[in-house]
Amino acid sequence: MKLILPSLNEASTKPLANENAVNLKQLLVAVPAVLFILGSGVANAGEPVKDTGAMACVNDKWDVKEPEKGHKLVDAAMRCVLIPDDPAEPTINQDCLGNYEYMPDASWKGTGTCTDNYPGGKISLTWAEGSQLKEYTYTKTGGTGKYQGVKGGGTYMYENLTDTLSGGRYKGTIQLP
Repeated sequence: MKLILPSLNEASTKPLANENAVNLKQLLVAVPAVLFILGSGVANAGEPVKDTGAMACVNDKWDVKEPEKGHKLVDAAMRCVLIPDDPAEPTINQDCLGNYEYMPDASWKGTGTCTDNYPGGKISLTWAEGSQLKEYTYTKTGGTGKYQGVKGGGTYMYENLTDTLSGGRYKGTIQLP
């Protein structure tokens, strides 16, 4: 029985030495490039990042009280799904509570809070809506996990599709500490 093993003479090790030299050169070029790319992400911490996408919401609660004719107060609870424009970003579910006031002159306003449930933490925000606004506003007020100390905000607009469903878009920024 004859074993098939390469001989370890000088001629057979030269190609291996040349291959190792090429691999070492590639490694010396690749490592600094990878460190630069990874390091640039850390350098961007604290910089505002664009936060835009589509939203779809459902009203879970819409309790209307009418203290006087034409003047309505609403206690509301909604759930939304936020779908970022950037496909690399996760889809976020959102829980919101708010109060609306409808006046006899047909003007109205609403304010409330939401919790965005991200992988790795939550972001709290406040929002304001009203008949006097072209776009509604939101402000990120804090967070948990990797979102602790988050800042940002922006605008959004939606339309009611049914009595309980709405859809629209949001645009703003998010800034991690």
